[in-house]
Amino acid sequence: MEEYEIHSIVIKNMICSRCLKVIRLDLEDMGVEVLELQLGKLKIRFPKGQIKLSAIEEALLEDEFEFVKDKNDQIVEKIKLNLLRIVNDLPILYGKKLSEVLAEKFQKDYWSLSKIFSKSETVTIEKYFILLRIEKAKELIEYEELTFSQIAYELGFSNISHLSGQFKQVTGMSMSEYKKLDDKIRLPLDKLL
Repeated sequence: MEEYEIHSIVIKNMICSRCLKVIRLDLEDMGVEVLELQLGKLKIRFPKGQIKLSAIEEALLEDEFEFVKDKNDQIVEKIKLNLLRIVNDLPILYGKKLSEVLAEKFQKDYWSLSKIFSKSETVTIEKYFILLRIEKAKELIEYEELTFSQIAYELGFSNISHLSGQFKQVTGMSMSEYKKLDDKIRLPLDKLL
């Protein structure tokens, strides 16, 4: 009877459904069975002795996906994925503060989460969340379906002035200036930091 290895792995830089597809195809090409796959998380099974975990890690690294082995780095990656989900699930409606949402989700006090995140990423959770929201604002501006006020509402800003100030601080230009650009500059979400 053939023996199998089963591994649960946290993966960095998985930010969209296309990432899931790429990883699934890479693994299936190697003969690895995907038991579970979601953003930031992977559970695989493969015949013992036929495939090395290091070979899987190298194959995924070619597509810029990294295994996250350190416990604190895993927490950071999970925080990023939760923030990404919040930004992608528009409109962002606040019934609670972001700090409360994350503390509840991770069953840890927010101060500890913030300390772990800041040590790893050199910015605060709040600053990273602003960067995500500004990138989403750029995307929504490009679609030309919403007014700036509607974009501010969708992204959970208290008003258009708050969004405008944050946008200018992050990008160095106003939203109107950005809208007029022929070549809009958007950053891949896995490259914000």
